[in-house]
Formats: sequence, C-alpha cells, structure tokens
Amino acid sequence: MQKHGEFDTDAAALERRMQAHERYGTGDLNAWIIECLEPAVGDDVLDLGCGTGKQSIPLAEFVGPSGTMTSVDLSPEALATVKARGESVGVDAWLRLIQSDLDDVPTILSGAAFDRALASYSLYYAQNRQALLEFLFGAVRPGGSLFFCGPSGANNHELKVFHNALKNIDGPGPSTSAALFLEGEGPETVKRLFDACDVLTFENPIRFASAAALYEYWSSYNLYDPELAEAFQAAADKHFQNNDEFTTVKRVLGIRGKR
Repeated sequence: MQKHGEFDTDAAALERRMQAHERYGTGDLNAWIIECLEPAVGDDVLDLGCGTGKQSIPLAEFVGPSGTMTSVDLSPEALATVKARGESVGVDAWLRLIQSDLDDVPTILSGAAFDRALASYSLYYAQNRQALLEFLFGAVRPGGSLFFCGPSGANNHELKVFHNALKNIDGPGPSTSAALFLEGEGPETVKRLFDACDVLTFENPIRFASAAALYEYWSSYNLYDPELAEAFQAAADKHFQNNDEFTTVKRVLGIRGKR
C-alpha cells in the first residue's frame, strides 16, 4: 500500500511543487493530463484526489454548465482552495466538492455515473485499489474513459541521486510503490476490466538556476529530510559553484482505460 507522505495532503506544499513545475519546467503536465482524459463539453467528470484543483477547475470550465465536475480530496484545505477558485471563475454552480478518503468513494458515490474519471497522482493511495478500479469501471458510462497517472520508476532520478549521495547511498534507490503500481498492477487491472488500455508517458525537465530554487523545491517534496537540510544546502551551493543549473526530470506514466 502506498502511504501518504508528509506533503501529500499538505495543500501549501502541493502548491509550491506545482508552482516550481510551472516556473522551471519546460513541458505542460496539466495540458497533457487533460488531453489524455479527452473530455467533451457537457461531460460529467470525476476527479479523485483533486488537490487544489489543478485539473478540476479547467475541466469544469471546459465541460460548462451542461456538464458537472465532481472533485474529491482528503484535505479540507485543498478543497477550500478548489471552492475559492471555482467561485472566482464562475463554475461553482456545477462544481461538487467531496471530502473523502479514496477507499470510501465507492460507498459515497454509489450509483453515480460519469463520462470521464481522473485520478492524477492519487489512485495508488487507496488501500484497496482493485475495489476502487472496479467501482470506477462500473461508474464510467459506455463510451467513457478513466485516466490515472503518477510517477514512473525513473521519476526525478537526478534529484534522488543528489539526495541519496548525502546519505552515502549510490543511485536513486528502489522504485516507489506508486511506480510499481503504475508499471504493473494498474495497467494489468485496466486491461482486465476495460475494453481498451493505453499506456502513455510524459517527461518534463525541471531546470533550477540557483541553489535557493533547488532547495525550495526539495523542501516541498517527499524526499525532504530536515536532518539533511544543512547538508543539502551546502551540496546545492557547491553544485552551483561549477554549474549554471541543476536539472531533474519529472517522468510520468499514465494509464487510460476506455469503455
């Protein structure tokens, strides 16, 4: 089971990471996610683990008042941000917010039907992922689709190597349970349940131009260890004495099931 890290339900840390991706990245992950979901005007869309609404708000704008946007997250702070953003752009009338653990979703949304279901960096946190995927298959209407994504095994390889060197560990370390799920159980289950399964990839190099920027990103990421803070800062300072930038690559794996 994938456990929640310190920053997985921290809305402020999540926001800092997303801002860093936008500021220092070269690709548009959000656009890729929405493109892979393939929404249409008037769709009923479900967003599991919506965070601060990075996908929910543009999806709500896209489907319009003839559709609906149901956004689920465990964090009340994140949902408060989604609510405020929805009101600011005028989509709150068809935006439904639900605070829930992923494993309670099949009960809370029992009998609901959606054209599109999305789980960006979230689905693998469920304790019973098989049950959740089976619920989603039943909740997605014929002709609809499910798309979920998260880190591949090679995600942030460069930053992991940099971090682990501070602990005298060679290499990036073992794959996370999230990556193992996305590379194994996830697509295998989708292939069993859905009519079609697509495995999609996205890479976004994140280039930091200063030690301060690199440290800020690391401190909002689940690698962060306060006991390594001084050592990380010193290593970052040393890196930029001889280099103009530090690049790590966000490597994303997406699984799309179509009915």
